[in-house]
Parts: sequence; structure tokens; C-alpha cells
Amino acid sequence: MRFDGNRAWQQAIRLFSANKELLLILAGVFFFLPGLASAFFLTDVQVQMVHDIGTIDPRDSKAMLTAVGGLYARIGPYVALLTIAQVAGTMAMMALLTDSARPTVGEAIRVGLSRLPTVLGVMLLLMLGYLLAALAFGLVLGLLAMVAGVAGGGSSAVMMAVVAVGMGGFMAFIIVAMTRLSVTLPVIVIEQVRGPLRALKRSWWLTKGNTGSLLGFYLVLMVAYAVIAMLLYMVLTALVALGTQQGSRAFYMASGVISGLIGGVVSVLATCIISAVHGQLAGPGRETIVETFR
Repeated sequence: MRFDGNRAWQQAIRLFSANKELLLILAGVFFFLPGLASAFFLTDVQVQMVHDIGTIDPRDSKAMLTAVGGLYARIGPYVALLTIAQVAGTMAMMALLTDSARPTVGEAIRVGLSRLPTVLGVMLLLMLGYLLAALAFGLVLGLLAMVAGVAGGGSSAVMMAVVAVGMGGFMAFIIVAMTRLSVTLPVIVIEQVRGPLRALKRSWWLTKGNTGSLLGFYLVLMVAYAVIAMLLYMVLTALVALGTQQGSRAFYMASGVISGLIGGVVSVLATCIISAVHGQLAGPGRETIVETFR
């Protein structure tokens, strides 16, 4: 089936309009509240980070890396828990949108939590795949750079050009691969595929022949999101800065609230969009999507 971005967007809006109250409740539970908690518990860390980095000589790269590494070591567990909560929330919203049995919020949350092991397995497979691909590309690129350097009489410019082209090719490969795997989450939730590898293979099969259309569709949405979110965040944080001192605890807490609100709304829209994309690619046999549109 050929992908139609306009139809997917219209379906996503219909999904949101029909379920916006319940979706916003789930977004509040899994996105806004965890974001608010993180802002509350991590604000002191952020303040200390700004202070520590401000006292480091910018030319001392080792000290700068040590400070940043220490920060990530401290906030890593919080970030991991926040990510898991957001993934579970996304799946709960997806279940709410696409289950013809019309589950309650509690039932949708249970569905989201029950799918977490599969999603974590998918994430591990993706990380392993990325590392193996990076290693393979690195080895091939290194050999090509050496050959090009020898052929070019040891010219560093030739070697740099080969490296640049190779890195560009690797990034293009990653972007295409992620596009092909973009409906893995709805495959897990809507089609109830339990095996991580099976879910990835199903997404790869569903997106076959539509990579360019999907990539263009996602790119337009990402650019629109980046522009709108950046402008909205800048305006709101500027208003916050009028009443609080920038870099203070109150400033970071207010910024965390703003980020949580924006993230919650975006998560709802993104879930509706990816559910609609999957519904279109999976074909008219997906009664759950059609039922939601009634």
C-alpha cells in the first residue's frame, strides 16, 4: 500500500479529537508529572552543574569532560526511569486509541506496562545493531581512507573527503533504517507481537516501498515541531526569566514545568500520528483503527 501523508495526518487529527480528554490524562501521568518530578529532584544538580562548568577553564577539555561525565553519572538513573515511563505512557495511549474494546485509562495503562519487556528487548537489539553497524562502517571507512591516501600521494585532504563521505553515508543508513522501523511500537501494541525481533521484522515489512514518502512526512513534522517548540519554549522561558533569576533553582523548576507541558502535548500528537501511519500501512484489515474513527 502506498503511503499518503495527508491522509495519515487527517486520521491522526481524528484520533486526537475523539480521545483528547483521556489522552491528555495519560500524557499528564506519564509525561508531565515525571518531568515535573525530575525538575524538582534534579534542579539542584543543574544549578551545581552550571556553577561547576562556569569555574572551569574552557581550554581545559579534560576537566570539562570530567564535569559533564559526572553530571551524566548522577542523572543517568533518573533519565532511564523517565524514558521507561514515557515509553509505557506512549503504549498506553496507543492502546487507548486503537483497541476496539474501548479500554479504560487503567486498562490502557496495564497494556502499556505489559508491553514494556518487548520494547526493552527492541531497544537492546537496536543498540546492538547500531554498534555492529558502526564497527563495520568504521573498519570499511578506515580501509578506504588508507587506500585513498596512498592513491593520492598521502594527501590528508583526500582522506578527509573520504571520511566525510563515509560518515554521511552512515548517517543516511541510520536515518533510512529508523524510518523503516518507525512503526515497531504500534506493531507491539496494536498487533500484539511479543517477540522483539519479530516486531522489528514486521515494521520493516510494513514500510517496504514507502521509505521516501515516510521520510519526507516525518521530516516535515520534525521541522514544524522544532520551530514551534523552540519558539514556544523561548517565549515561555523569557516570561519566567522576568520573575526569576536565570540559573536559579526557581528558574530551572519553571523551565522543567514548561518542558513537561510541551512534551506531554507533543507525545499525544506523535502517538496519534504513528498510530495512523501504522493503520494506513497495515491496510483496511486493522479494524481497531477503523473502529476508533467511527
